[in-house]
Amino acid sequence: MRRKLIMLPLLFLIGCKSSLFEGLEENQANQIIAVLSKHGIEGAKERNADKTWNVSVESDDVVTATEITRAYALPHGSHANLGELFSRQGLISNPDEDRVRYLYGLTQELADTLEKIDGVLVARVHIVQPERDPLMRQVTPSSAAVMLRYRSDYNLEYMRDKIRGLVAGSVEGLTPDHVYLTFIPVTPVAEATEESGGVAVSGSTPHHDTVLMLIVLPVMALLLIISAWVWDSGIRSFTPTFYRRRKLKKRTAEQAEGPKNAASGGDGS
Repeated sequence: MRRKLIMLPLLFLIGCKSSLFEGLEENQANQIIAVLSKHGIEGAKERNADKTWNVSVESDDVVTATEITRAYALPHGSHANLGELFSRQGLISNPDEDRVRYLYGLTQELADTLEKIDGVLVARVHIVQPERDPLMRQVTPSSAAVMLRYRSDYNLEYMRDKIRGLVAGSVEGLTPDHVYLTFIPVTPVAEATEESGGVAVSGSTPHHDTVLMLIVLPVMALLLIISAWVWDSGIRSFTPTFYRRRKLKKRTAEQAEGPKNAASGGDGS
């Protein structure tokens, strides 16, 4: 029994996992696990009763996994589409509401399309489409602003004209020269450090050590408490046993010496 108790602290060190994300869709969980696996971190997903998914990693990998998923902008949120937005289900809407709903759905579908480009992590599209006034001779042209957050190990510069053409072709009255692009490169690729042999993520911040200590210290304190309890229990159970064995050994020796003394007394007479 005492051996099992002594092994108990070791169980806290083996297979100790921490939750990284909760309440995800299955495709979001799969994306996270795939990215973590690419960087040498093993992730596990678990299904909840409400059909959502949780992703967990080893406690030692929480900080690194958090930085990697943040750099990859994971988990990706789902984009609305025009079909969903215009499923009125009996509700009455006016033309202005329909126009706002249409522009919003269009930006969502364009963002979803742009995120399908290799290397693009996050896409945001904003469309400005002035109302058409038949009394005005000069028509204000439509415009669009596109922000792409992409992996720095991909080259998207050669795709600027194609992206402008894609966006302009999706919006009525929009020309490529009125599509304004902003590219933001990020480096989410984990690199092994030569000094420690660990994994470092580009763009890491100084608060990592603090977060790590907040995770490690409570675990260490718990292990020390359990170890002290196990040790104290072992000493308490060992002490009575030791003294019982000592008394039994002394009593056995005295009983053995009794016949010897009697025999030696008989020989003397």
